Amino acid sequence: MKHKLLIVLILAMCSNAFAQDFVIDADKNYRDDVMTVQLYPTGFELDKPIISLNNLENALHLEFDILASEAPYLHYTFVHCDNSWQPSDLQKHEYINGFSQNEIMNFEFSLNTFIDYVHFDLVFPTEDMMPTLSGNYLLVVTGEDDDDVYFTRRFFVVDEKCTIHTKMPRYPYDMSLGKNKQEIDLEISCSNLFNNRPDEYSNVTIQQNGRWDNAVVGLKPTYIYPDKLVYTENERLVFEPGNQFIRINTSEFNNRPERTKTVYREEDCYVVTLYKDKKRNTVTWTEEDDIHGGMSIYLERTNLDPRKEADYARVDFSLEWPYMTDHDIYILGAITDWQLDDNSKMEYDFNENCYKKSLMLKQGYYDYMYAIKDRNTGISMLEPINGSFWETNNNYTIYVYMHDPMLNYDMLIGCTTIKSHDK
Repeated sequence: MKHKLLIVLILAMCSNAFAQDFVIDADKNYRDDVMTVQLYPTGFELDKPIISLNNLENALHLEFDILASEAPYLHYTFVHCDNSWQPSDLQKHEYINGFSQNEIMNFEFSLNTFIDYVHFDLVFPTEDMMPTLSGNYLLVVTGEDDDDVYFTRRFFVVDEKCTIHTKMPRYPYDMSLGKNKQEIDLEISCSNLFNNRPDEYSNVTIQQNGRWDNAVVGLKPTYIYPDKLVYTENERLVFEPGNQFIRINTSEFNNRPERTKTVYREEDCYVVTLYKDKKRNTVTWTEEDDIHGGMSIYLERTNLDPRKEADYARVDFSLEWPYMTDHDIYILGAITDWQLDDNSKMEYDFNENCYKKSLMLKQGYYDYMYAIKDRNTGISMLEPINGSFWETNNNYTIYVYMHDPMLNYDMLIGCTTIKSHDK
């Protein structure tokens, strides 16, 4: 309830004073009936929600379900944020051309499913509600009342003004950090913007796959030249690579899905029980295809429409691992909206000596991984359970910001996604 009130205040006043912990909840569902939120560039389901300020007709696609038999009235708005996801001091008319709020009109009711839901579909920006500035944006979906927040999701509007060059050395600059780490060295070129105190006004964010719990935010250059900024020899450029994600496929219930122990139908839903996962930190790295922690909603039967005919199932996860008193274990990935919170936190079963969690999932393909989080420091780690290998295939997205001191907002002047390996 505290976070919901926080967003209401932000929507009303858009003031930094009300947003102290906003970053941790930027991709969050605030109601239990909100399910399977996806936000991506139209036609590219697994890509990040990034659009160009100079080509806004290449729109973003929002899809989500509400577990209900009747369709609620829903609205959406945008909140412009700075590079660290604190709401900007801008008024809405300064970054939105047209209406500041609009209704989500397109929806369909589920068909022949055991669990009733309403599938909503929105393609934006539209001509009557268009962002006018580059930067970080938060999409906020509410009910008829602005204080009835359903969920929030990040998206990005980029105005390309710089060139980003990257390289990934085999070993980090400091071997005491660990020889299996993945380091990203950057060189950002733009002769017209870096003459005005770039050490103060520029910021870089690096995101590994879809994670924000370990994202580097507010990175400053190591060396400054008249026409470029260089980022190197910095511990913040060194990432724990982890391992390839584990995958499950629930697109067909009649044939037992991959890695599935049992599938049965209760009175009101299907139940999928997975085989117990075990630690992977004692085995060598094995190349396996994954979608970098993403998810894809689909059905094996191609004559069905997964948007409204895919059913929901309770999927039971379990991890063989000793009980820990000062750490918690979470299921990490788009499967849990990349959040380390109560919805992804596993509970210990002392009878079976394992951690367990049940998730309600729409039929499709999902990647996931287990993360351990220290209760005292809040630091999350993958290596203890999954292992950590330099060979792991990760995506890294780099966002380059330059603060405009005249208009007092952070421009997003460059963005690129690189692979840790070419495969």
